[in-house]
Amino acid sequence: MTHTYSERLYLRVQRADVAFFRFSLEAQDGLALFTSLGADPGGQMTLMLRLAPGARRAVLHWLAELARELPLTVLPIAPRPSRPLAPKPQVR
Repeated sequence: MTHTYSERLYLRVQRADVAFFRFSLEAQDGLALFTSLGADPGGQMTLMLRLAPGARRAVLHWLAELARELPLTVLPIAPRPSRPLAPKPQVR
């Protein structure tokens, strides 16, 4: 059995823009999930996005569109898999 892994993508946004980012992401109907990892003294929040397998291109496209409305930086951290997704149940 092969496992499919989700990917992670890290980015930075201003603390004041996190709510707008959240609602924009929710409008994308399950494109990704995000977790806040904290802020630096300058008010920049680091966010971790968890992407479904195969969604990286769509997420990067959405982020490019969103960057027109709010300043954000995708951090140059190499993608790595997170934990495996649960296997689909066998139908008998």
